[in-house]
Amino acid sequence: MLAPKDFSERIQPSWEGGWRANAASRWLEVQVANLTSPQRWVQYLRLLQESIWPGGVLPKFPRPVRTQEQKLAAEKQALQSLMGVLPDLVVEILGVNKCRLSWGLVLESLQQPLINRHLIYCLGDIILEFLDLSASVEESAATTSASDTPGNSKRMGVSS
Repeated sequence: MLAPKDFSERIQPSWEGGWRANAASRWLEVQVANLTSPQRWVQYLRLLQESIWPGGVLPKFPRPVRTQEQKLAAEKQALQSLMGVLPDLVVEILGVNKCRLSWGLVLESLQQPLINRHLIYCLGDIILEFLDLSASVEESAATTSASDTPGNSKRMGVSS
């Protein structure tokens, strides 16, 4: 009978197409699918709406400016939350420091107004594509053109 160590050495292929790469790829695929599911988009849009219009109305006064300590605490909390998203296998493969550095770069990038603007435009584009509003416009155009035909009783105000 093979010892567990011998068995794991036998099935550990190289990174090119290995089972670890496939597992990490599959995990990432599942996570992206989960994060971009229709239920999540609804949740994101509701959170966005609630953060901009709390309780459905615009705030009368802007929020007070945060202190540098508050900003650092929020950054630290965000970094901890993002570190919790990664599975232990990824953290083990890359190392805690590289994961922390990577997430730190992501957070730092999100502090740039130009990048944020571009990100918002891209997300808006993705949402519009996801909602496929063009199909709705085409359907309403077809409905409108059908109701505009001569002799249409509804257009003439005659009910049937």
